[in-house]
Amino acid sequence: MLGQRVKELRNAANLTQQQLAEGIISRTYLSLIEKNSVHPSTNVLKKLSVRLNCTLDDFTATSADKNLSLLDIKKDIKWAENHVMLHEFNKLEDFLAKNYETLESITEYERGAVHWIKASYYFHQKNYAKTREELDAAISIVKKLKDVTIYLRALVLLGRVEQRTDNIMEAIRQLTIANNITIFENITNTSRVTILGSLGEYYRLIGENYVALNLCEDALSLSSRLNTYHFGFEIENTMGKAYHVLKNYDKAEVHVRRAIAYAELKGPSLELVGARTNLAILLMEVGRLDEAYDNIKIAFEMIEENGYDVPFVMNVRLRYGQILSKLGRIDEAKALVKEQTDKDEAGFANEIMGDISVKEGNLQGALTYYLEALKGDDLPIYMVQLRPKVADIYKQLGQTDKAMEHYEKSITEYKSLVNDML
Repeated sequence: MLGQRVKELRNAANLTQQQLAEGIISRTYLSLIEKNSVHPSTNVLKKLSVRLNCTLDDFTATSADKNLSLLDIKKDIKWAENHVMLHEFNKLEDFLAKNYETLESITEYERGAVHWIKASYYFHQKNYAKTREELDAAISIVKKLKDVTIYLRALVLLGRVEQRTDNIMEAIRQLTIANNITIFENITNTSRVTILGSLGEYYRLIGENYVALNLCEDALSLSSRLNTYHFGFEIENTMGKAYHVLKNYDKAEVHVRRAIAYAELKGPSLELVGARTNLAILLMEVGRLDEAYDNIKIAFEMIEENGYDVPFVMNVRLRYGQILSKLGRIDEAKALVKEQTDKDEAGFANEIMGDISVKEGNLQGALTYYLEALKGDDLPIYMVQLRPKVADIYKQLGQTDKAMEHYEKSITEYKSLVNDML
C-alpha cells in the first residue's frame, strides 16, 4: 500500500512526519496519506520523493526475485555498508549476489553505494581490476549527486588501489581531488581525517616528508576537534616514519610509540608487528640496543605465534638477525639471516651478512656479500647507502680505483634520487 511505503521510507530516512511534511503539505495530511485514508497527487509525491532522496517508483516497488520490500532492500544496503566500514568482508558474499545495483527502484546514491561495497570487497580480495571496474561505475553515478559521501569513499579507495599497484602520483591525484571536495563542501568529519592521513602517507612514499608531516598534523588536529581517534594508527605510523627519515629521532620515537599504543588496542596484528619493528630499527640507530632487542623480539615472536605469512615478515626476521649481530650474538644472527638469503630478492640479507663478515674481520667475504646485495631490487635510497660500504672494503683492500668508482656512483645515484624527489 502507498501509505505504508511512505511511512517506511520516512522511517528509513529518520524523519518525523512534521519534518517530511514541512513546506509541502500539512502534517495532518501526511498522517492521512500514511493511513491510506487519502491518495496524494503526483505533484505531492514528487516533492516528498525529493525530501526522501528516492524516486516515485520507490513508493510502490519491491524486489520480485527475493520478495523483499523496498525498505528491506535499503536496510540490506545500509547493513552491507556498515560491514565494509567494520572490515567484515566475509559477511558480504550473499549480498553481492543480489545485484541490487540493477534495480530501478533504488536511489542513485544507493546504486553508487552498492558499487562501492562491491569494490571494497574486491579490494580486500586483492582483485584490483574488479575493484577499479566497480569504482568507475560508482564514481560515474555519485559524482553528480549533492551528497558526496560515497564519492569521497570511492576516491579514497581508488587512491589505495593506485598505491597498491605502484602508481603513487595517481594516488595523490585522486586524494587531492577528494581533499578539494571536502574544502569546497566545508566537510569536517572523519572522512576528511582519512583523506588527509592517506595523502600524508602517499607524500611520504615519494620522499616529501615535510609535506607528509603537515598533512598528518592537519589530520590529527581535525581528529582532536572531532573528539575521535579515527585513523590514529595510520597517521602516527606515517609521522613516525617521516621524522625517522628526517633524523628527528626524538619525535619519531614519540609517534612510533603512539602507533604501537593504537595497534595494541586490537591485540596481535600485522600493524603491531610493523610498529614494533619500526621502533626497534629506530632504537638500534640511536644505539639503544637492549631496547631495540626487546621490541624486535616481541615482533618476531608475534609473527611466529600467529603464523603471519606476508612479504614484510621476512624483513622482521632480518632485522632480528641484524640486532642480534650488533649485540655480539653472531652465531644466532648468521643462522637466522642465512635462512632468509635465498628468499630475499631485495639484497638486505646479503648486506647484513656483509656487515657480520666485517665484524669478523673477513673483508673479502664482506665484499662478496655486498656485491651480491647490489644485485637486489631494493629501493634506490638503500642502494645509495650500500655503495659506500662496498667502497670502504675496496679501500681497506688497497683497491683505490674501485673504491673511488663506488664512492662516485653513490654520489651520482644520490643526486639522481634527490632530483627525482623534487
